[in-house]
Amino acid sequence: MDMIRPGRSYERPGFLFRNKQMGFNEVTGRYDGPGIEKAVLEFWEEHAVFEATLEMSRGKPLFTFNEGPPTANGKPGIHHVLARSFKDIYPRYKTMRGYHVPRKAGWDTHGLPVEHEVEKHLKKEGLIESYDKQEIEEKVGIAEFTRLCRESVMTYVSDWEIMTERMGFWVNLDEAYYTLHNSFIETEWYLLKKIWEKGLIYRGYKVVPYDPRIGATLSSHELALGYKDVDDPSIFVRFPVSGEKNVFFLAWTTTPWTLPANLLLAVNTEIDYVYVETGEEVLVFAKDLVESVMQDRDYRVVKEVKGADLVGKSYDRLFDFFAVDGDPFRIVGADFVTTETGTGIVHTAPAYGVDDLAVGQEHDLPVIHTVGRDGLFLPEIEPVAGMFFKDADKTLIRILKDRGLIFRSERYKHSYPFGWRTGDPIIYYAKNAWYIRTSDYRDRMTELNKTINWVPENIRDGRFGNWLENNVDWALSRERFWGTPLPVWTDKKGDYICVGSVKELEELSGQTLDKLDLHRPAVDEITFTIEGRTYSRVPEVIDCWFDSGAMSYAQWHYPFENEDGFEKKFPVDYICEAIDQTRGWFYTLHAIAALVSDNVAFKNCICLNLIVDKNGKKMSKSLGNIVNPYDVFDTVGADALRWYFLARLSPEALKRISVEIVQDVASSFMNTFWNTYSFFVLYARIDGVDIKNDIAIVDRPEIDRWVLALLNKTIRNCTDALDKFDAKSAGEEIESFVNQLSNWYVRRNRRRFWKSTDPEDKDAAYLTLYECLNGVHRLMAPFMPFIAEHVYQNLVRNIDQDAAISVHMNSWPEANPVCDDDALLYDISVVQKVVELARAARGQSGVRTRQPLSKMLVHPPNERARKAIEDHKEQVLEELNVKQLEFIDRETGLVNYRIKPNLPRLGKQYGKFLPQIKKILDTLDANEIAAKVDRGEEIPIEAGEESIILVPEDLLIETTSAEGYACGKEGGYLIALDTSLTEALVREGIARELIRTVQEGRKKAGLDVSDRIVLGIFGSEVIEEVLTEYQSYLMSETLATHWRVGQDSPLWQEERSLDNEQWTIEISKVSEKCEP
Repeated sequence: MDMIRPGRSYERPGFLFRNKQMGFNEVTGRYDGPGIEKAVLEFWEEHAVFEATLEMSRGKPLFTFNEGPPTANGKPGIHHVLARSFKDIYPRYKTMRGYHVPRKAGWDTHGLPVEHEVEKHLKKEGLIESYDKQEIEEKVGIAEFTRLCRESVMTYVSDWEIMTERMGFWVNLDEAYYTLHNSFIETEWYLLKKIWEKGLIYRGYKVVPYDPRIGATLSSHELALGYKDVDDPSIFVRFPVSGEKNVFFLAWTTTPWTLPANLLLAVNTEIDYVYVETGEEVLVFAKDLVESVMQDRDYRVVKEVKGADLVGKSYDRLFDFFAVDGDPFRIVGADFVTTETGTGIVHTAPAYGVDDLAVGQEHDLPVIHTVGRDGLFLPEIEPVAGMFFKDADKTLIRILKDRGLIFRSERYKHSYPFGWRTGDPIIYYAKNAWYIRTSDYRDRMTELNKTINWVPENIRDGRFGNWLENNVDWALSRERFWGTPLPVWTDKKGDYICVGSVKELEELSGQTLDKLDLHRPAVDEITFTIEGRTYSRVPEVIDCWFDSGAMSYAQWHYPFENEDGFEKKFPVDYICEAIDQTRGWFYTLHAIAALVSDNVAFKNCICLNLIVDKNGKKMSKSLGNIVNPYDVFDTVGADALRWYFLARLSPEALKRISVEIVQDVASSFMNTFWNTYSFFVLYARIDGVDIKNDIAIVDRPEIDRWVLALLNKTIRNCTDALDKFDAKSAGEEIESFVNQLSNWYVRRNRRRFWKSTDPEDKDAAYLTLYECLNGVHRLMAPFMPFIAEHVYQNLVRNIDQDAAISVHMNSWPEANPVCDDDALLYDISVVQKVVELARAARGQSGVRTRQPLSKMLVHPPNERARKAIEDHKEQVLEELNVKQLEFIDRETGLVNYRIKPNLPRLGKQYGKFLPQIKKILDTLDANEIAAKVDRGEEIPIEAGEESIILVPEDLLIETTSAEGYACGKEGGYLIALDTSLTEALVREGIARELIRTVQEGRKKAGLDVSDRIVLGIFGSEVIEEVLTEYQSYLMSETLATHWRVGQDSPLWQEERSLDNEQWTIEISKVSEKCEP
């Protein structure tokens, strides 16, 4: 398969992996992500590298991973790249650590989204007029509908496979599991029977969100798609108290259409209620709501009672359209009643509310429906018979007004769910359906959850833990055509049999069913007889989330196949998806494993926050802010995107994304690494370096020992972070090391590569840089598999014929104890801290970096730091372009401090004391306060009679340097640069500027780094004086072998200036014709 963007063609890039002459291939140009990745994809395909990694690791310890199955009837997006980056990094890492990591892909093929796609197609073709189930069954038929669903779900599989491979996600697509396969469905039947045998599957009423237009129960995910802000009626209804004239219980509702189904009124037994006399009537409602209910009406409270005193009192029903068994139309107690809104008395219709149903069942009342499943009022409800339930509000309100039972009628704006397919209001409807009694396992699921390593950790006791603690029974059945059929057969006289396998169904039916499609309608045709009673399958299918959660077992067709292998792979070591799956896939995996195996389904889980656009807004087609992953792949590459997701952002952070953001990753970190790598290859090729000539660590210069010790530390920290599933911390370690390697080690050692006269020293430099690149590119491999592969092929395979064919078949780097040197790491960190502070101070002073300074003063925080600076004095002076370094024991007035309160911070806690705090700070010794802040100490003060303890974050410290100095202070360090300049220092500074401009001219002239030149410079009087003094130095630093002013045809000529000085540069490449 060609791993490119669908519909786009590519030139084959000129990347050559193997060098038959066993040397490094030339590295040209800047980092080209798309080009490198195209070549690497072809290399992987040609050598079947993924398959080779699996074969190579077979028999090693297992690390198991489960792929959350996406639905393939839609195209993949940038959020899938996010999840798949995290799914890919740890299997790659564990493979390099010596584990066998099988990765099986999977496809979720059932569910409402699939049906909806088919319904849209049918409607577009004019085969149906609506999404009504009965119409679909009559005009299309279940067999044709499910055939179309099977076809639809495979529409975009190729797009998914292309994107999966393009981004470098290694997963076994050839042996993927499909939730529509008979083998998968049979395992689900087995799981359901195990749950059935524990008495946990039952048929009963539950209030569910239901779209009556299409006869579909909605999942929580589907429900969330359709909320709208609407204005609904808000009415206060009088319920006549039985046997008491003109006394009414006052209830509030925003669903007048449910009033014909009213069976009870609920109060809170602990709340105070009042009898309020107004005009000729008495109203009963909560005491705390008197003012909001009565508003500007005259009233008098005549009696006060507890809610418990009202329990048991009867009222006259509002509508009398049907008989009701039991003891309805009375006051009952309920904890859900509050005084936040309304009247403190809640109208209760068990058929149309979760709390209502629970109260009705508690009091043994039946579920009385006044609205049919089509959303229309039943014929018995004569005034509104045949009306859509929401359309009946006006009629019912008018009837109640005419009867004097409306106390007040208003409008109420709130958010209400609508069908995401139909756009019609959702009805909360008590349906007699199949449920799994997961609430019985609430405590056990919570207990098992404590053993799971969640990343981030707060998901365990937060979002996921809360979901488990508030667990309600799982609504298992769905009244749909396309899905896994519920394997329950009934004699329609109250007896039910759950079938757990095809073999069991064969034994019951006496038929051979090995060719049977286990979907509807074929499976519906299988019946059997027991003791003269015919059993047929119930019409429901199961929730497609059960499909997803069953994949731990069903992907292996357990227990019908792979029983031994399954025991080794369950529970799985690692899964990863977005945060919305805490109530989806994560939950269903966990619930099924707890119910069936009394175990967890997964040991480690990374939970990712969502992707937003670069401005933090949710992506949507209407806003036009969706980022196409191929826009990133084609311009920057997949590696940069993976690095951004994995190393720059923690899992819980919102993922802002744009092509520009990813380009910044490439232009910073990736280009830094690439330039360091290309620098090594460039000079190694020039010098014909043989990396196999070893040099003992003790025989190498200090800077080599330092960078190898730093590599050791990076390997250990990176390994520790990845073992904890902390990719961001691991990435930060790698990025920090690459920065040190490039901006400290290579920068400080350039002369050793192109100007050293000591062969052993040069070899040590090459060997050290090679070892660093060899280590760090393998650390990068799980994050950025493409660039790591490219570098590995050049740096390793091109000089070692016996090396593994791929970096991903190589071992993870291990720290070499011989290189450990914590003391040296500390010393250089001190040097870098001093250099950092001094550079910042120089920058603020406006003195150019290339301008030498005469002296710097240093006050270190302790003796150990002082010794580190003393031992590396020449390095510090060289870095800072300073002639002398002196230690000082005190600040001696070099820095002036001004202490100010941090108003935003202190204002919240000590607002009224701020003026006093400011005055007190003005009287204190600013030097002493600054020193305490630097040491992280507290500062106690007295503001009147108030004792206040200030911490360093409470204060702002402004500093100014003494005249003639540029100062920097932090962490106990003080440095001061003497910024006064002598004429000699100025001339030396100009000489350094001349060198810089010549080096720039060499690049512009297109010269190779090793080319020798003929150099000529002439200019103003001061420039000529500088040339007289520094000509030899200039020639040495620019590889000039001849000096000639006034060249006839220079390769490069340019005029430059600095302040008031001007000069002209002439450059020619050394050749026979320009020899003197």
